[in-house]
Amino acid sequence: MSVPSNPIQPMKHTSTIIALVSGKGGVGKSVVAVNLAETLVREGHRVALVDADFGQGACALLLNETPAASVLDLTRHTARAEHVLHGTASGVTLVQGVADPKQLGGYEPRLYATLDNLLYQLRATHEYILIDAPAGVGEPVRWALDRADLGVLTLVGEPTAVADAYRLVKLVWHTDPAYPIALVVNFADTEDEAQSIAHRFGTITERFVRQAPSYLGWVPYAAQVRQSVAEQRPAVWAPGSVRDAFAHVADVLVRGRMPVGVVEDAR
Repeated sequence: MSVPSNPIQPMKHTSTIIALVSGKGGVGKSVVAVNLAETLVREGHRVALVDADFGQGACALLLNETPAASVLDLTRHTARAEHVLHGTASGVTLVQGVADPKQLGGYEPRLYATLDNLLYQLRATHEYILIDAPAGVGEPVRWALDRADLGVLTLVGEPTAVADAYRLVKLVWHTDPAYPIALVVNFADTEDEAQSIAHRFGTITERFVRQAPSYLGWVPYAAQVRQSVAEQRPAVWAPGSVRDAFAHVADVLVRGRMPVGVVEDAR
């Protein structure tokens, strides 16, 4: 089984904001976000990674980085913007939303205005801004998708993950039928399995929402990924199938050629 490849126009923005989302937790979304950011940097792009999960942000942990300040600190006026924009060892600009959720208090509504100001700054200096949103359909997810030029959904073949992912894209497309959503299949054993998962998911969304997400690619279920998480280093730092997979996803993303599922007759 193969997913048809249709050309789309590359994004014309001087910078592109991408929201990494998932229907549920535990599908490896943050791992995808971190490794995609690292891959884009390896290819010479200026990349920022914004961790917008205020309760369980994992990007700093996965990168083994300790930013001097968070967006919450900036919102509380205990830090300056330059302290929040943390340069990692590999060159990613990491922005941590909240370092300690216990300190969030009643500041969450004000975090979004601070994040908007930071995004404005980042768009002037970075080609790609990846927002790692929390799982589900909560307010941080809606904020991230509203600010993004593209939503990238991390999907696995487990039935409850598929159901939750469907609820997410249904909500997005009922709000804005033209919103661009792309799909990365994670934890697949083979490319055929990944394409089968993407095809089945597209069949479901075409049936009920009259369209399907674009297919960016897949990431193999590999011991290399689990080891990289335990060692707090991106999996793409080491050569192998995982690095190759993310290189393919980044190439499809940058070149603007994504296999697209389209319903020709929506009647």
